[in-house]
Amino acid sequence: MLANSDTNIEEVASLILGQNYDVAFLVPTETGLNKSILDAHHSIRALFEREQFHDYENQKQGDIRKITAYFITASETYEKTVSLYRPNTKQGDPRIWVSGLNKLAKAGNLIALIVVNQELFIFNCSDNVSLTYALEAALPKIKVVASDIADELLHKLVKISNKGFIRTVTSGDTGIGMTVESELGIVANSSRSPDYKGIELKSTRVGQKLSQKNRSTLFSCVPDWSLSPSAPKEKLLEKRGYRDSDGLLALRHTVSALKPNSLGLFFDLDYVNGYLRQMFKDVKGNEFNAEHDTTWLLEELKKRLIAKHKETFWVKAISQGIGNSEEFHYVEAEHTMNPYISKFETLIETGIITMDYTMHVKASGKWRDHGFLFKLKPNQLASLFPEAIKYNLRA
Repeated sequence: MLANSDTNIEEVASLILGQNYDVAFLVPTETGLNKSILDAHHSIRALFEREQFHDYENQKQGDIRKITAYFITASETYEKTVSLYRPNTKQGDPRIWVSGLNKLAKAGNLIALIVVNQELFIFNCSDNVSLTYALEAALPKIKVVASDIADELLHKLVKISNKGFIRTVTSGDTGIGMTVESELGIVANSSRSPDYKGIELKSTRVGQKLSQKNRSTLFSCVPDWSLSPSAPKEKLLEKRGYRDSDGLLALRHTVSALKPNSLGLFFDLDYVNGYLRQMFKDVKGNEFNAEHDTTWLLEELKKRLIAKHKETFWVKAISQGIGNSEEFHYVEAEHTMNPYISKFETLIETGIITMDYTMHVKASGKWRDHGFLFKLKPNQLASLFPEAIKYNLRA
């Protein structure tokens, strides 16, 4: 299991995805190394399918496909035979084996698999020198070409920046975004569509310490309640919620695929059916079997991501003051286009994309939620998008 890795998978995934590669990971066990047998788990099979490299689903039991792969180390790149197969025993669960892996890796090491131009590259991410060397051989990055609308928006943002500090139109976290939208003449609304003529705007404060609060909201997407045992949302809140500091029922927690949160909630990727499932595991007890609460269709999440972020300006501002007296000086912008949809599952699996529940019951007894918010961790734009164009709005 990836959770048994001796290396921070989130940090490594960020480095690799930031070089525009899709990736899957292996964490070999002592038994697997000794017996030369490793499971080709869902994320490996999904990577191979996305890259049209190998199709385990249609591979017959007993069939073995042997290929030549390239195992990159700090000192040398080895040609290795990789066996992709489904054994005759049991259900024929997909397997993978890299010849000589027990000499190049130890149990618990984090092994990366990348497919480039129909060739498989492998390296041990637990060896920092090998990881760095492998990434230095990355392919040229994709360049982004600005559109006419992007040039128009940039021109307006420069004018806004030239005004210096601008008083917020509302207090709180949303003030920074609503203020720049007001300056651009965008009327506040709850539309799912991008903000400015097809371009999405995301604003953050410069200089804040990176934390969970600094994650960027990508989009909101309601679960498919027809596939969710804890439907509707009121049942989910009653089942998994807690009493907040005011004694009111609430469910305000971040869900990640890396591990259960303090409430025991975590994501499970069902590649076979194309589901993202939120599961519950009793972290305080000895329950082993996880319970299924909610389900999202992966294809629906990808469609929502494409629709919202086909083109985005990520604007940064210096902030001064607090509350209704807060002011913003918009100073920087990053322009991204066309997210890497093929990497979406990997970003979920490695905890770079998470989801926030935002439900609670008000003192009046009214039920409220602010969406099911899928968020990207700080400084992770390069993991999801081709190389951004960066602008200094004060230049």
